Amino acid sequence: MPTKTVSAETMGVGRKGGGKHWTDAEVAARQAAADKLKRKHAAKLSPPDWLSKDSITLWNEKLVQVSGLKAANELLDVLDTELLAMYCDAVVQYRDIARSELDPNTKKPKPLSTDEVKALQAWSRIVRDCAEKLGFTPSARARLVKKIADKGQDTFGKKFD
Repeated sequence: MPTKTVSAETMGVGRKGGGKHWTDAEVAARQAAADKLKRKHAAKLSPPDWLSKDSITLWNEKLVQVSGLKAANELLDVLDTELLAMYCDAVVQYRDIARSELDPNTKKPKPLSTDEVKALQAWSRIVRDCAEKLGFTPSARARLVKKIADKGQDTFGKKFD
C-alpha cells in the first residue's frame, strides 16, 4: 500500500488529537520545501516525434490530470519529456496486449498466451517504474516533499563535531 501523502497545508491537522505530532520546525521545513518546488514559469511540454497517436492521446490526458494538481508546474519539467514519453508508450503497449480478441465461437475473450502474459508483466514494470519516477504515485509525491523538507535537517553529524 502506498505511503499516504501529507501536504504542508494539512500537517497542522495531525498536531493534536491523532496522527504524528509535528513540531513547528517540521511544519516550517515542509512548507519551505513545498515552496521550493514551485516553478516561476510553467514548463512547456511537447511529445517527441516518435510517439504513436495513441501514446500522444495518453500524453495529453496525463498533462490534463497533472494540471489539476496545485503544484502542477513543479511536478513535471521539460527534462521529463523522454521519461513521460516512455511511460505513455509503455501504457499503450500494455493496453494493446491486454485487450484480447473475442473468440468468434464463444463470444468470450481469448485467453492470453504465456508470451503475452510475460509481455504484460514486463510492460507493467516499466509503467510502474516510470510512474514512480514521474511522481504519479502518492508515495513518490510524499517522498519528494519529505526529501526537500529534510534537507539541512541532519543533526546526527553535528553531535559528533
